[in-house]
Amino acid sequence: MKNFNQSIKASVIILFLFLSFNTKAQGTTDVMQARLCKSWGLAKIEDGTKTQVADEAQKEYRLIFNKDLTVQQGLAPDGFIPGTWQLDETGSSITITDKSTKTSYKMKIIKLTTDELVLQQNDDARTLIIYYKAAL
Repeated sequence: MKNFNQSIKASVIILFLFLSFNTKAQGTTDVMQARLCKSWGLAKIEDGTKTQVADEAQKEYRLIFNKDLTVQQGLAPDGFIPGTWQLDETGSSITITDKSTKTSYKMKIIKLTTDELVLQQNDDARTLIIYYKAAL
């Protein structure tokens, strides 16, 4: 009976630790998703050694992450391209899938604050660092 009680206590402790870890991990994901879910305006792009600051027209480009895991990207009023997004917190990356072409691309999240998003996109032999500012 003593071994049975110890076994139950050990199982309860393991379950408690698992639930605590799972809740903490979910909380961090919730924070990242909350920070992502807004409209982002293009600020600049680094392509290797070249840096291009967004001109007035490019500043109107928007990347909009919604809480329902949909995304819109493009220029207003020209139109937005709809898609979906998925966050990989452990890899600090985000995958965006274009709904019309079914094309997916994965980008590493370099920095994410309430007002700044920096993404790294690797495309063949080229690496782009894309800077966004929170847009109104």
